[in-house]
Amino acid sequence: MTTSFREAELAGWSTRSASYDQHLSPITNQVIAPIIAALGPLDGRRVLDVCCGPGHLAGSLAAEGAAVEGVDFAASMIAKAGENYPRLTFQVGDAEALPHASDTFDHVVCAFGVMHLRRPESAIAEAFRVLRPKGRFVFTQWGKDDEVLNIVLSAIADHGTPISDLPDAPPPLRFSDPRECRRVLEASGFTEVRDDLIETTWTNERPKALLDLIYGGAVRVAMMLEAQEPARRARIHDAILGAAKAHVFDGTVVIRRPVVVVSGTKPSSA
Repeated sequence: MTTSFREAELAGWSTRSASYDQHLSPITNQVIAPIIAALGPLDGRRVLDVCCGPGHLAGSLAAEGAAVEGVDFAASMIAKAGENYPRLTFQVGDAEALPHASDTFDHVVCAFGVMHLRRPESAIAEAFRVLRPKGRFVFTQWGKDDEVLNIVLSAIADHGTPISDLPDAPPPLRFSDPRECRRVLEASGFTEVRDDLIETTWTNERPKALLDLIYGGAVRVAMMLEAQEPARRARIHDAILGAAKAHVFDGTVVIRRPVVVVSGTKPSSA
């Protein structure tokens, strides 16, 4: 078992660049328009996409006229982003110690990355540092009533067993609470902080595709499942599939994934 949370996350995402793009990007891409709306006009603005993954947010920002750079700690994700958007600049880097000078970017974005960091306050402080005064920071996080996560955690609670040797991890739903998001951003120096809750959905014609999403598009939950002994894991799978079938409407599985979109501005006096 990997000994640290960061090592486990890096190992997990390093093997999921293709499966993430296949299974999770159709959901995460649904927040691109709200992120762009929170930033305002982008033509000619320099934007840093932190935890850029396969690069779709960066690609959309560039299509709006921004000069975009992307950074991710997984080299395979950077390779996938470069494959998807070969004209953009992507580099391996640490969100908690960004390889950029202070006051460099007009905006910084981070879609679904904060929850995967050992020290999220450090990453938010880094976003503040590299922003120019009056620059905007936007990040997203799954909402508290994310039905995919609730289905999986309920199945594990009902049919699994606690696993003692998983890496110690930060609370996965900490930033699902808009009040905590506001508190941390304001403590980091951001002003004009706002939060919005938007709806995204996962849809598929096959209930079993929910397992593909979980194993191919997540790390921490997949580790929890993989650590179960086979008989328990099989029962967990059955419970997840049963829940997916209960969400079938007109032949399609439809599962809600609410998302918190949080933004703040670096003040001109910073």
